[in-house]
Amino acid sequence: MQDQQSQSKTDDKGNSTHQVGKYKVEVIRDKCISAASCVAIAGNTFKLDEEGIAVILSQNGDDDQTKLLGAQSCPTAAIVVTDTQTGAQVWPQE
Repeated sequence: MQDQQSQSKTDDKGNSTHQVGKYKVEVIRDKCISAASCVAIAGNTFKLDEEGIAVILSQNGDDDQTKLLGAQSCPTAAIVVTDTQTGAQVWPQE
């Protein structure tokens, strides 16, 4: 895997973001139902916390395509994917 910069942060609502590559992923905690499909697909990007809610790992993990597939697997669309180069929301599609 190429050496990539990463950034992690948590907002005042407890939603976490982690950026690796051109896609930024954000977990909306209120929408997460602990299905863990994101973890099964992109386990180097997502994990479940002590409350069983998906969070973003603070390490270089999966490539953009894998992160997108993990987000798309979420049954409640609790994971937002944004293209950092264009600012466009990639998933869920608006």
